[in-house]
Amino acid sequence: MQKFLVLIFLLIASPAFTQAIFEWDQGKSVQVNGETVPIGFSQGINSAQIQTIDLTGDGVEEWVVWDINSRQLQVFEQKGENFSLRPELSYFFPLEISGFLVLADFDRDGKKDLFTSTPLGIRAFRNTSSGTQVAWTLAQNFLRLDGANNIPANNLDTPLLQDVDGDGDLDLVIFNFAVGDFLEFYRNTSVERKGTPDIDGFAFPVRHWGNFEFCACAQISFGQTCDGRLLNSGNLQDENARIQHAGGHSILYRDFTGDGIPDLLLGRDECNTLYFLPNLGTSVNPRFSTFSTQVPGYGSLPQFPRFHVGRMIGDELIVSLNTNETAATFRIDFANSVVKLERNTGVIRPILQDQLFDLGENVRPYFKGNVFAGELWLTANVKNENAVQGHAYRLSYSGDRFELLNEDYLSLSALNLLEVQLIEYGSVKNQSYLLASGVRATNGVPNQVLLRGQGQNWNDFQLVGLTLRVGDQLTFFPYQGKDQLLIAAQNGSLTLYEVDLEARTATLKTANFLGYQDNPANRNLSVAVRIQDKPDLYSVDQTGRIFLAKDMMNSDVREEVLVKIGEQNLPFRLGRNTWISVVNPGFDENVDLILGSRGGGITYLKSVKSDSPTDRELLVKLYPNPTSGPFKVVSNTPAKARLITSLGQILLDEIQIPANREIEIQAQALQPGVYFLQLETEDRKVVVKKVLVR
Repeated sequence: MQKFLVLIFLLIASPAFTQAIFEWDQGKSVQVNGETVPIGFSQGINSAQIQTIDLTGDGVEEWVVWDINSRQLQVFEQKGENFSLRPELSYFFPLEISGFLVLADFDRDGKKDLFTSTPLGIRAFRNTSSGTQVAWTLAQNFLRLDGANNIPANNLDTPLLQDVDGDGDLDLVIFNFAVGDFLEFYRNTSVERKGTPDIDGFAFPVRHWGNFEFCACAQISFGQTCDGRLLNSGNLQDENARIQHAGGHSILYRDFTGDGIPDLLLGRDECNTLYFLPNLGTSVNPRFSTFSTQVPGYGSLPQFPRFHVGRMIGDELIVSLNTNETAATFRIDFANSVVKLERNTGVIRPILQDQLFDLGENVRPYFKGNVFAGELWLTANVKNENAVQGHAYRLSYSGDRFELLNEDYLSLSALNLLEVQLIEYGSVKNQSYLLASGVRATNGVPNQVLLRGQGQNWNDFQLVGLTLRVGDQLTFFPYQGKDQLLIAAQNGSLTLYEVDLEARTATLKTANFLGYQDNPANRNLSVAVRIQDKPDLYSVDQTGRIFLAKDMMNSDVREEVLVKIGEQNLPFRLGRNTWISVVNPGFDENVDLILGSRGGGITYLKSVKSDSPTDRELLVKLYPNPTSGPFKVVSNTPAKARLITSLGQILLDEIQIPANREIEIQAQALQPGVYFLQLETEDRKVVVKKVLVR
């Protein structure tokens, strides 16, 4: 009979499984050096293609930042010199954005339309928004010549879509990368053909538009090809010739000299600066004969290690990185990759990115604690003088505030690793392990290593039976009295091992765990485990979508995790590299998540909780219990507390307990025994918790 009653209780008490839904927690903050970072939570910025458009209907354009490096889109609202992140607005853009992003009004209806890359060239979406309801409709699957085929375009370029000839429709200027590195002008014929602006046909291109070829960095050949042939000599094109330059270019066509004729500001992927070309011809028939790294009215152009792009926003010239490379190869400082050039002063200042908590590249979070308090460790690839190294950052967390405590925590940069993952794990045998996994280059060959921190030293920590591959992510967790290890690989596979950390052995249990296997569509797999009797698994890969496997050791069912956007719950749209850490719950079973991104930022996601009858109850958590020292108490409602002995003697009285804040109560001086903590709210609700002091 007793077993029957217990079974009935479990059936009643166990909630039905519901889909996990999260939302951005905009109420949390990050403090650095005592000051609150304006935008503490974002996905960071590596390579920003910046466009502007009014998405909120207030007449002020937001900044739309497409990051080709991390493949993520973010929207920032600007008020004066200040920016704020509007993460929900990025979900109003088409999923198909790839390569480049250009916003330009092709049908002259006052609403900017969208152009992006496709394998066939350039895809266009018509802006069909109404008021604040943002909407896009496919206008052209690819831009094409009149009555002919598609116009090929390099997805690493940022094409010029602008009314060059002044007839009211958008013309196209792109680089020809197949038979030479030169500009081609495609005249839009829609106004001539039907009297209204459109993008349904372009004339055959004018080659060598502007009368030059881009030969190499700081080498531009005017009037002749890079190999010395005159551009007007004819027979210059050899369609079977070897591709000259398949990398990316950036094009800005704007009047900088004040003569009313647009000039060129060009970038090329391997060059460390942009190049200014003054126009001696007309807008539609330009002629260039010189170049420099000085722009009239703005002074010297900034230098970055690799490819970058120029963009005019108002009177400000914005220059940002536009490279698809990783930081270490070219010693790129991704934490400082967006600047503005002030008109008439020549001063170069950071813009937007200096208001973000942006650590550089590939931020991996590790959180220990719960939704009330804890500690967050972040590792990232950081530019340090002339090298890029793996750094660790330590932040405290309490209430709604994260505070940076250490910028090179554990002096991890001295290890000269990249892609560092920092782990703290307590084994089933009550042994504590501080581990760092990362990539070490030996004679130019990268290898994944695992180290154990002991005192001031980091020593190799190899597990017999385990061979790590570059990019492997390690996740330890206990299950049924044994230590387990999950290896999430860059190829999308997931492998389960049983490990004995004291004996340093690993035994393969399951390859392709839960069906995660080598798959080109699901590269860059990252996972996090919620540690409990029946552990749950959160996963994310390059698709930018998050999945949850409840009770993963007994079920291979994966449910997609959704994000709340207004009244809708939608799949996540993260970048190509994301890392997850679980924030343990408070009074319910709903965890929060912290995400790290390739772009160098972090995101805090709070669980969307459904209303329940317990929402109005006084709920109290007390831990650790039993305790031999201080213990902490958290209440979901403001209350006053008193600590009482088992004989009724009041030891501490009038203890203020704020709502959802961790309060520590000192108990070192207490004799071993049983004590009671009584909490009472203003409306006379009372909860008593037993405390065992050892």
